[in-house]
Amino acid sequence: MAKKLIPFLLTLALVAASASTERADAWDDDLPQRQDAMAEAVKVFSGYNPASTDPEALKRAVATVNGAMAPLRPIFKAISKMPVSTAAEVRAKEEARAAANELLTRHLGQLLPGGSVKISNEL
Repeated sequence: MAKKLIPFLLTLALVAASASTERADAWDDDLPQRQDAMAEAVKVFSGYNPASTDPEALKRAVATVNGAMAPLRPIFKAISKMPVSTAAEVRAKEEARAAANELLTRHLGQLLPGGSVKISNEL
């Protein structure tokens, strides 16, 4: 079964690489706007109070985070569907998850104020 995982992991890596390559030019062009939107989303979430937070600001913050996560969702979904019936498959899934978390860390590090991100398994 571990031999079947190698093509899967290579496909996963190719999807991630092509997604980042295709969006690289557009990403560079609108990166400052995306960073500003993410900074605003962080402010909204960190100061959230059901009684006083503007519902429209909250909707924008959620949309900003959803948009930032969209390119990475297929990768995490594919990893969650990986089989884990053998020790080799468990290791392969753990390695794929670690690689995806590193990709997520880099992605969010470009968008978030301060650029420092730590991904926790507790999410």
